[in-house]
Amino acid sequence: MTKFYVGKPAPPEDLMDRKEEVKYIVTKMKSKGISYNLAILGYRRIGKTSILFKVKEILLNNEEIAVVYFDVKQNMAEPKTFLTRLEKAIFDAYLEKLRFSTKIGTKASKATEFFTKIREALTSKKVKSISADISSNGIILPKIEFEDKVTDYGTLFMSVFKSATAFAEKSNLKFIIILDEFQDLVNLDRYPGLKDIFSLFRSIIQQRGKTVSFIVSGSRVHMLQTILGSGESPLFVHFERYAIQEMDKHNSLEFFNKYLAAKKLKSNNKGAEQAYELVGGQPFYLMAIAEKWNTGDDVNMVFQNLLTDSLGTLKLYAEYILSEDLADATGGPILKTILQALSDNSTGYTVSELAKKMSIALTNLPRYLTPLIDADLVTKINGNYIVRDKMLREYLRVQVEALSS
Repeated sequence: MTKFYVGKPAPPEDLMDRKEEVKYIVTKMKSKGISYNLAILGYRRIGKTSILFKVKEILLNNEEIAVVYFDVKQNMAEPKTFLTRLEKAIFDAYLEKLRFSTKIGTKASKATEFFTKIREALTSKKVKSISADISSNGIILPKIEFEDKVTDYGTLFMSVFKSATAFAEKSNLKFIIILDEFQDLVNLDRYPGLKDIFSLFRSIIQQRGKTVSFIVSGSRVHMLQTILGSGESPLFVHFERYAIQEMDKHNSLEFFNKYLAAKKLKSNNKGAEQAYELVGGQPFYLMAIAEKWNTGDDVNMVFQNLLTDSLGTLKLYAEYILSEDLADATGGPILKTILQALSDNSTGYTVSELAKKMSIALTNLPRYLTPLIDADLVTKINGNYIVRDKMLREYLRVQVEALSS
């Protein structure tokens, strides 16, 4: 029976309706003689991480490919901890391939042999300040030599990625390094040697040869587009961008009905269509509605309850989005007021219409709209500004209605 995972990535065996996307990424990464770099762009809860998990599973079946999956946001810390975590992920990917090639599990009898191979690979490429430790029970861990007062984390940052090249060349492997929530690397730029971190990353790409490819992904689409697509960015033209879109109507309806089947309910195309009209082809939102819907229920009523109930899945998620994104945006409380003002119109407002609606000076409004656009909360279509996310727009509309009643 199909399983569903509300609010977290689906494991590879349960990924639905993303065959085309998975095939495209896998084909690019398997290309011989060319090291493609892909940027996977898509808004929150659209299914990027689930797709990447499936890509990783498929690629790992190839004995010549090692795959590193590393969530930048989840592992973010000061440089020493962050780089140690990243190096461990690279070590683990290499060790997995060594075990695969020797047809054994994690037997301690092979630990010394693996340890030696790691040391030899790092030494052969003169990877600075990175070595390996082996514990008494055969666990191999990275050892990064930090001075008491590190003045340049940039060298260590470069060395960590260089270790993947060393392992790839030593064992005739291709390394695929997946960096999820890639844009969060910017949080390291306040440390010595990491101020221009994306220029450093460009140097890594230029030096990795044909043995390492990168997949970067992120849910802050506008920010990632700027990092990768701006002519002034050091990473401009270094990545092919691939957008993960919402599901189309056909797949959305099928997806909704598969969820009902998993609940042992009959398919309901009318209900599926209503859900699609309310939230589009966003899988997380469709699952949230299907999770609470039962035969005979009004889909719109289920949706409204999810937005208003104190423990409603969509209410909690909307509050999370606003809390996280508005906390990072410059502008203060007026930003949420602008979102609320935009929420009562699905086609949006021009800047002059919005200024009049809010009684704000026309010259002041653009500087508040910019951080909302940067945070992917607002978008501009045909000259009109609208709340980008249909679910969030309805949540804000309902909230305004409740306050005015």
